[in-house]
Amino acid sequence: MAQRFDANTYPLDNGVRLLEASAGTGKTFALAHLSLRLITEAAMPLDSLLVVTFTDAAAAELQSRIGRRLQEALLGLEALERDEPLPDADQVLTDWWQQTPDARARRDWISRLLLALEQLDAADITTIHGFCRRSLRRQAISSGAAMQLQLETDSTALVQEVVQEIWQQQLLTLPLGQLQGLDQAGLSFEALCVALARLDGDPQARLLVDADDLNPDLPLVDQLTHSIQTSWQRFQQLWSRDGEALEQTFRAAAAQWKALKFKTTPYSASPTTDRVGQVDRWIAAQQASPDHASPDLASIRSLKKPLYDYFHPGIWCRTARQCGEQEPSLAAAALQQAIADLWDGPIERVWRYALRRGMQALAERRRRSGVISFAGLLAVMDPGEGPAAWLEPLRQRYRAVMVDEFQDTDPTQWRLLQRAFADRGRLLLLVGDPKQAIYRFRGGDLDTYRQARAQVDRIDDLLDNFRTTEPLMAGLNALMQPGLPRSGLEVPAVRACSRRTPATLPDGDWPLKLLVDQQDSVPSQTAPSRTAPSRTAVEEALPPRLAELVMQLLSDQPALTPSQLCILVTRHDQASDLRHALAERGVPTRLVAQGDVFESEAAGVLQRLMDALAAPGDDRCLRLLAASPLLGWRPEQLRQSSDDAQLDQLAQRLRLWADQLTRFGLMGCLAELLEAERMADLSQRGRLLADLQQAARLVQEEMHRQGLDIASAATWFRRQRLHPPVPVPEAREPHSDLAESAVAVVTVHRSKGLEFPVVICPYLWRGAKEARYVSGPLWKDRADGGWRIALSRDWGPGFAVWQHSHADEVAEAERLAYVAMTRARSQLLLVWARCSGQQTVLQDWLFEGNPEQGVMRPLPLTVQPLPDEPGVKRWRPASPQDPLGLGAAPAWIDRRWGRSSYSAWIASPAADAVIEQGRDQDPAPEDAIESGLERWPERGPLADFPRGAAAGDCLHRILEQLPFQPSPTAAELIERELQRAGLDASWCGAVQEGLAQVLSTPLGGALGPLCLSELTPNRRLHELSFDLPVQQARTEDLVSAFRLDPEARFGRDYLPLLQTLQVNSRGFLTGSIDLVFSDADDPQQARWWVADWKSNWIGERAVEGEVCRCGPHHYHDGAMQAQMLHHHYPLQAHLYLVALHRHLRWRLPGYTPERHLGGYVYVFLRGMPGAEGFEPGAAGPGRIVEPAPLQRVLQLDQMLQELEP
Repeated sequence: MAQRFDANTYPLDNGVRLLEASAGTGKTFALAHLSLRLITEAAMPLDSLLVVTFTDAAAAELQSRIGRRLQEALLGLEALERDEPLPDADQVLTDWWQQTPDARARRDWISRLLLALEQLDAADITTIHGFCRRSLRRQAISSGAAMQLQLETDSTALVQEVVQEIWQQQLLTLPLGQLQGLDQAGLSFEALCVALARLDGDPQARLLVDADDLNPDLPLVDQLTHSIQTSWQRFQQLWSRDGEALEQTFRAAAAQWKALKFKTTPYSASPTTDRVGQVDRWIAAQQASPDHASPDLASIRSLKKPLYDYFHPGIWCRTARQCGEQEPSLAAAALQQAIADLWDGPIERVWRYALRRGMQALAERRRRSGVISFAGLLAVMDPGEGPAAWLEPLRQRYRAVMVDEFQDTDPTQWRLLQRAFADRGRLLLLVGDPKQAIYRFRGGDLDTYRQARAQVDRIDDLLDNFRTTEPLMAGLNALMQPGLPRSGLEVPAVRACSRRTPATLPDGDWPLKLLVDQQDSVPSQTAPSRTAPSRTAVEEALPPRLAELVMQLLSDQPALTPSQLCILVTRHDQASDLRHALAERGVPTRLVAQGDVFESEAAGVLQRLMDALAAPGDDRCLRLLAASPLLGWRPEQLRQSSDDAQLDQLAQRLRLWADQLTRFGLMGCLAELLEAERMADLSQRGRLLADLQQAARLVQEEMHRQGLDIASAATWFRRQRLHPPVPVPEAREPHSDLAESAVAVVTVHRSKGLEFPVVICPYLWRGAKEARYVSGPLWKDRADGGWRIALSRDWGPGFAVWQHSHADEVAEAERLAYVAMTRARSQLLLVWARCSGQQTVLQDWLFEGNPEQGVMRPLPLTVQPLPDEPGVKRWRPASPQDPLGLGAAPAWIDRRWGRSSYSAWIASPAADAVIEQGRDQDPAPEDAIESGLERWPERGPLADFPRGAAAGDCLHRILEQLPFQPSPTAAELIERELQRAGLDASWCGAVQEGLAQVLSTPLGGALGPLCLSELTPNRRLHELSFDLPVQQARTEDLVSAFRLDPEARFGRDYLPLLQTLQVNSRGFLTGSIDLVFSDADDPQQARWWVADWKSNWIGERAVEGEVCRCGPHHYHDGAMQAQMLHHHYPLQAHLYLVALHRHLRWRLPGYTPERHLGGYVYVFLRGMPGAEGFEPGAAGPGRIVEPAPLQRVLQLDQMLQELEP
């Protein structure tokens, strides 16, 4: 029996509990207050509390709310301690302060709150995936496994790559007839991508297979031919025996159905078409072929009219159900099954073949790359039903677990939470609202919620609504009183506790309003029923009428502003049509849905700027930029530009900005380009300016993260625009859609958790998707718990899974309606229209009995017609009354503070603000001036490999992904990265050979015979990025540090060069270490090293008739020493060791630098000779290996943290 929740008296003892929270009843508030009570009353440290919610945004909001609650409670307790008046607060917190025990306990509570606030940033308030990732990482550290788990946030590109490979290597090798048949059956590249992505998103994905399925490890072409041959032979045998009898059975059934007044099409008691003869002639033609081979898929599909439209068991069963048979049996079971197996079987087997092969390829690629998907993360954490000793550390860590949005949990997530925390040894609190379970497409499973609900010890209801005003709440309670019948859920009446002022409306009007489409209104006794229009026809006429409705609202209610209005839609194309209609009336809108700023007009404008910066001498790029809104040159100005040197001047400015890009960044270049007049013009062009700035900031961040120059960044940006990820990252959702004073247009899914003063729901009359549009061929089979491929949904297993899928679709549609209608604070406007195939919960809520009768329930709502004719009047915002003024300007800006790195320190003058753009660029090639090591080759595999930043970045990316042990996929990876860098794929062999030598070369020095190829994935970490806070860093501080450890390398010989730098930096030291590795398997016994890849070219330039020489011969210690000194690599190495020192201090239990900090290795990729030719203990070319100079590292670590005197 459920009971009403009370935030201050709710028991905090152990057990499994459930809080059911209707919309707007303050479940986030309840979670924050319970967190406060657990920390104070139950004396639980914050790090023993786990709070899990659905999205990263919800986790951030919940963490913020908990932090504010703890801070508010602390202020009140401190006021009580000082005997001062309590601060203003909500009634729940005020009552809690009054219940505070004696002064001693109060002081304990204050101490606990202070500690919790200090720990808040590291608190386990996260998503289920975040919890899994943290748990795996902690287990990895304690067990000595890999130090970092790379989580794949978007699998779209990987899925497309895998499908492309299957398509090219298997499907395109099929004969044309087979390929045409697959295409006619709907097996396309896009459909396969969608199906594989769905399957890949299931943590426990299991594709149901048949005994005669194709082997995914073998080529497709021969297996498909054999599969069709088997089906063909069985079909011929049964057709010759039972074909005529089947036709007679159809005729007899049609006669019976017709007598009962049913429509029997396509069957008839006296058919005019000889379909048996058609099939007989087709079989005879196939048998008469020269090789007597079985028909291909295209030939089978050519016989659609008789074979599928008449004899197929799906058509028979569908017609029988239309004629009153509830569970029709097949007319001739064996033959009809053989017909289905010939028509559908081979294609279904190809689907399963492709999906099974795709899942294998995805798993293998992720294993090679060291990444894991969200579904894979859950699969790894799934404890199953057997023993799981690894759960015990989780139980010991957490004393209380609260799970928000539990209605969206899937079976795997619940099994993990149940096995780990439902042992009654702690509090496991589930918080959810089954009426808002709308994320079925993400795996949310309402049945899982119901099963958990049946197992909990106690259920409490949140029944006080703090969102909606009392008049509107009364209307909603009455309207939704019938509940959600197809979901089997009640909608309990809730009490309005909002302090908001109700909407001011004309006398007799209710805040709940029904707008009826009079163009085809609900029939009445005086108006006979007409044929309902299609959904599409009704929907296409709505946008201009809704725009007129918005204009009427703004006119009739002067206090109402566009920002107080929200229109809820179910699809993005509806949002686009509505925004266009409102724009024509001058009403501003903002799209609160998943958009992509990279698809905006501004992204195209930014692309022109980046292309021109990358190639300022390209006349075409210059003219495109000049004609863009950034410069706005008129046609005549463009025509004259060549004569009056305007283009040359623009090119010169672009060259200057490109040279200064590392200093100003892309945002700075954009600001320099936009003069006052152009800025004013852009500000009048709607969202363009805001989108332009957002897109430029995102590109600039990516340039920094990947170390891209402007040309590479322009290529990356173009690729992102052409092939956007799905789903779009949150950072790319347009900020311009957050504009003030604009009507919000929101998808219902996105509106969950949001609220608006006035909400318009124009599309709830549509209801669920019509049954005929619910299609496979990939279905989730609830009976077997796996995924089923079924082309026909009209018979057999396909009919069962289709029924379940459609029922789920209808049930979720009514839950979406509940979510939509509970977003309003003071007014809710519903649109009602009739259409064909209508199945919506509004029919249950609005009407008594059959909706066709038009008898409405007595409800507290206002009924009025939806505006018929769109007007032409445009909306004008009220003129601002406040005078304009200037804000205060800072007297002085400290330009030394910024984000800097080794690259910036060696390149920038003192006190210049430098924005770090990524890894250091490769230096220009240098001729060898000293004799090398005679016994090493003068030409290595990479001697002729291109030089420069793009080629160096390419090698870096390959080494980041390349398995260090031999792999059959290495060539594929190398070729892909060469293409990405714009390099010829013919370099693949040279790169593969060169990197094989890099991996097999003994490192020497303190590392002895250790080779990189011996480093298993759990002993290495690629691209360790760091951002270290730097209070003050100056040249003299660096020099003083390098004076220490006099016996260490790069001491006195480096000091004169170091003193030439002009470093004066504050803010953050940023960078990315190419490789961190350990020299032993046991992380507690090993030493940890940094390695940096250098593709510097050292050699002898080619003279006429000769080739250039660059190989291990030239990479002797003296040449590498000169490179190290000249490019300040010693400074880089020491900064990397500081970063590694801090990382290990944070991540490695019992870390001491004397025992665990190894040193640095500089690997000159073009000079590594491989394993042959080395003698034990002897020096060799291509690498510099030095142990960590601890005194310098510790001094630098201390210096970077000290405050400026």
